[in-house]
Amino acid sequence: MSEQARADIPLTNEHFTAFCEKMLGQPYWYGCCLYKAAGSLLSRKTNQYPSSYASSRMARYNQDISDRKVVADCIGGVKGYMWTDGGAGVLESIGTDKTYSSKYGSNGCPDKGANGMFTYAKSKGMDWGTIGTLPEIVGLALFKSGHIGYYAGGGYAIEWKGFSYGCVKTKVAGRGWTHWYKLPFLQYGDTSSVAPADDGGEAPNGYGTRTLYYAKGKPMLRGDDVLAVQARLVELGIDPGNADGVYGPLTATAITAFQGSRGIKADGIVGPVTRRELERTAE
Repeated sequence: MSEQARADIPLTNEHFTAFCEKMLGQPYWYGCCLYKAAGSLLSRKTNQYPSSYASSRMARYNQDISDRKVVADCIGGVKGYMWTDGGAGVLESIGTDKTYSSKYGSNGCPDKGANGMFTYAKSKGMDWGTIGTLPEIVGLALFKSGHIGYYAGGGYAIEWKGFSYGCVKTKVAGRGWTHWYKLPFLQYGDTSSVAPADDGGEAPNGYGTRTLYYAKGKPMLRGDDVLAVQARLVELGIDPGNADGVYGPLTATAITAFQGSRGIKADGIVGPVTRRELERTAE
């Protein structure tokens, strides 16, 4: 699946990066996670973080409310994106009275600060490295103590930089970033670290080698390997739902039906045995 196509699929690194591009110019409010600017929100945050909501800043905050902006801090950009199911309804609400839903802690994204999120990602086994080894993968988190940005490609980052800047695009060089890492809840294009790998070796027909599964309440696996499995199911006359490269409940149900028809363990999981059976039926 091309990077451009993946940019249309929520919760992928490409979609997240495209979303951040569209958020450029929105304000920075400390302690916020893509919330709609409102008087009640301002009151709460002023009580929580009085030093960040000094009286000298109130005129700007109130202008943000009047302009119906969507506000976040640096780590709040990605938390808000995940908690709104990939920014659903967020962009459409800017400058209007439209509202959207945000579910705290959803899509596997915990409520952690900039430093805590880096520690959390490492504990989950995500790829990371020093900034001098930054790979050309959009949607990577860029880290320095107390702050996070998001790699936009071509040597640029998008970051909610601070009260005086808001959400801006900056050059990676010269910003003091020390590390990069993959966020545990985004589905990256190579998907090597978002699901357990199995030892089935390189499979033909594009089915890949990782284990494919659906777990309710967890981010759904996405990728070309999922699309190949869905396409094969369609060839076999088994409906996996939309053949969209997303391993959701309908695809898991279709795999369960396929497994049952072949006399193998019917658990909805594509591992080495199920993959071999898919390959055998393709002969």
